[in-house]
Amino acid sequence: MFQKAVIIGNLFSLCAMVSDSISGTRRKHSEIMAVQILSQFFYGASSIALKGYSGTAQNIVAVFRNFAAMKNVKSKVLEWTLILVGVVLGAILNNRGLLGWLPIIANFEYSIAIFKLKDNEKALKLCFIINMIMHAVFSAVIMNYVGVISCTVISITTAISIIRGGKNAGSEGI
Repeated sequence: MFQKAVIIGNLFSLCAMVSDSISGTRRKHSEIMAVQILSQFFYGASSIALKGYSGTAQNIVAVFRNFAAMKNVKSKVLEWTLILVGVVLGAILNNRGLLGWLPIIANFEYSIAIFKLKDNEKALKLCFIINMIMHAVFSAVIMNYVGVISCTVISITTAISIIRGGKNAGSEGI
């Protein structure tokens, strides 16, 4: 049963990898968020299969956060409620000790970026890279080998997108 869970979790991560790679190449904020909503479902299923429950909690919150950001909902109460729910749910469901805090911190960091930097493509993508690095480490802990590879590939793909964007991407500063 253990090996089956690892295989299933890694297959879900493969689907997430494909969708997140696509999001890293999008230019419009709404397109980035829409594709990342889909990837969060795959990441959540993977984390459940691999028993990384603090990660699953963050995936659930990320779906709502990304949807609100995509629809350009401007509510400080909603923003901070989602951030707080992510931290509280993650803490409650953390079954991986100190390393189980990585997806919680990653979600916290990226949530703030989405709500505060939504008009700055370069800054949003840089925050996404940081998010992916933290998730890569967590993926290694839960034996999500595809997740480690996908987070690395996504980070590189997103960095290339920033470099190719040149001076036009995020010219308003970070």
